[in-house]
Amino acid sequence: MIGLLGISFKTTSLDIREKYAFSNEEIIRFAEYLQQETDISDIVLLSTCNRTELYFSQDQYDRQMAFDALFKAMNSFKGIDEHYWHAFYHKSNADAVRHLYEVASGLDSMVLGEDQIIGQIKDAYLFCTKAALTDDVLMRLFQKSFEAGKRVRTETAIKLGTTSVSSAAVELCIRKLGNLSYKALLVVGAGETGVLALQNFMTKGIGCTTLINRSIEHANQVAKDFEICVAPFEQLESELPKHDIVVLATSSQNHLVHADMVKNYIHKFEDKNQIFIDLSVPRNVEESVGNIDSVSLFTVDDLEEVVRATNEKRMECVESASGIINEVVHEYNEWLASRSLRPAIKTITSNLLAVHNKELTLNKKYESEEVQKAVEEYALHLTQRYTGMLIKNLKDLTNNGKEIDSLNIVSDLFKLD
Repeated sequence: MIGLLGISFKTTSLDIREKYAFSNEEIIRFAEYLQQETDISDIVLLSTCNRTELYFSQDQYDRQMAFDALFKAMNSFKGIDEHYWHAFYHKSNADAVRHLYEVASGLDSMVLGEDQIIGQIKDAYLFCTKAALTDDVLMRLFQKSFEAGKRVRTETAIKLGTTSVSSAAVELCIRKLGNLSYKALLVVGAGETGVLALQNFMTKGIGCTTLINRSIEHANQVAKDFEICVAPFEQLESELPKHDIVVLATSSQNHLVHADMVKNYIHKFEDKNQIFIDLSVPRNVEESVGNIDSVSLFTVDDLEEVVRATNEKRMECVESASGIINEVVHEYNEWLASRSLRPAIKTITSNLLAVHNKELTLNKKYESEEVQKAVEEYALHLTQRYTGMLIKNLKDLTNNGKEIDSLNIVSDLFKLD
């Protein structure tokens, strides 16, 4: 069984989603805990600002028992007592495959067709694979998702317009502040989201820009490409009053900006209008910061209105994108079904060869070497022909492995003692 247990911006609000956000370090510990509690060990966990999705491969539990066990383990690991089952979606087999391919193609994103999600899926897959958490079913599943994402983006016009949450944040700032060329920007976080935000602001001609990151070495590398300033992470509080726009995009599990920090300087703020854009999940900015006069606080959920117009333009591409996804889903399902034929094919092949070898051994007692060779060649030819015919009939009878009942009957039929 391939399964998916997920939560996203479509099913619940940020204050619930952030409870289920996972850092890479947590993924390793959760995988160990999950195996201990449920004996399920093959997983890929995708955790972004808009979703947390746990993909898994297992054959120990039935569908409902598997989802119940995983949900219980996730809540226990995160120390969550509240019951948020209603906020989760649970999909299995073909439905889970289709959902992943839609996510990889950007069809399930806040910004329809956005690019960042495919990189996030690749990172999640590679991280879990390097940690030995994926079996061949999940490996093939995710490799085909990259194919689906690439085809949708290259064969349709779904990338036109605003292409990410970061670019939506820039559009929001333009709406609020107008010309950005005289505005100062502070970006906290030099990961993929932070760098993408920098790129988008630079494209719109932002003024003085400063980058802060926990690793100042990495911050210096990024800043060199953009020719911007760098400040140590310890100076975050003193840097806040110097900037009109503050974008936070880190993996911190705690608030980095508190209301008291902002209240200490905002009355001296010249423009009387400072914007905080928190792209992090869990959130980096204390929610009460948004209640301070002259301060506007926006989270990833607040950007939905900005991207609505872009999404309306892209909806025309959804039908053609869905057609591509249907093709890739079919290809994967065919591979997965044919994979179930391997034990039966191995049984047929090995048992017919065993009969072949046994009869030849008996025949060697009575015939000359020349006759034995001729008989062996002919018998091997017949064995291979019958093996080929039986395998072809097996595929037809079981619909290439999809009809499990028929497959079990055939497997039992060819189990020879």
